[in-house]
Amino acid sequence: MTGKSISLIMPAYNEENTIEFSVMSACEKLRQHKFDYEILIFDDGSTDQTGKIADHLALEDERIKVFHNARNMNLGFNFAQGISMASKEYTGLLPCHGQTAIESFDNLLPALLKADVVVTYISNPKARPLTRRVISEINVILLNLIFGLRLKYYHLNFYRTEILKKIPTSTESYALMVELLVYAVKSGSSYIEIPILLKKREFGKSKALRFKNIISILKTYARLFWQVMILRKRISLS
Repeated sequence: MTGKSISLIMPAYNEENTIEFSVMSACEKLRQHKFDYEILIFDDGSTDQTGKIADHLALEDERIKVFHNARNMNLGFNFAQGISMASKEYTGLLPCHGQTAIESFDNLLPALLKADVVVTYISNPKARPLTRRVISEINVILLNLIFGLRLKYYHLNFYRTEILKKIPTSTESYALMVELLVYAVKSGSSYIEIPILLKKREFGKSKALRFKNIISILKTYARLFWQVMILRKRISLS
């Protein structure tokens, strides 16, 4: 691995309206900041043209790699798969729904060189529906209380790949994002918090609050509390 390089994991489920713009704008921004990169697209069992569009993008740029899931496996599963394949100095998640404003990378990318983990938080939360916003705020308060942290947000974070690959994981659900961040921070990883901008979602809707996801998230939180707070399990950063 070399410095100023990133493995960008981009899951996509029925994102035919946004995937091309999401991927191409990310590549352009990475080139502007002189980052070597690989884009790992996971077509998560899409039933529209998402997979075909992704394959076309890969033909245009050898740094883009596409993986097709036979069925929908959830965002956490795709991120876990991407981590195992990541070969660059840093690794991060950018879903293909186009909601994360790519201008956020202007602050995020330089911050990668300053800490082990870049923790993002949403600077314009009103871009989200009220229900999702309230649930997110309650979730952050709960997590900070049970893990003794003071973070502003727990999702869409970027890591030094070397650290990320050491973290033991017990879930492939959306809660994987919390599991990774808690282990990294509680083990002593340096981190910096960076604001990102969200755009209102024009196509589709979030799958994070599906019932099966909520159950998996709660189970993961309980298991993570036992491991990190009771058993004091940590990873070695050396």
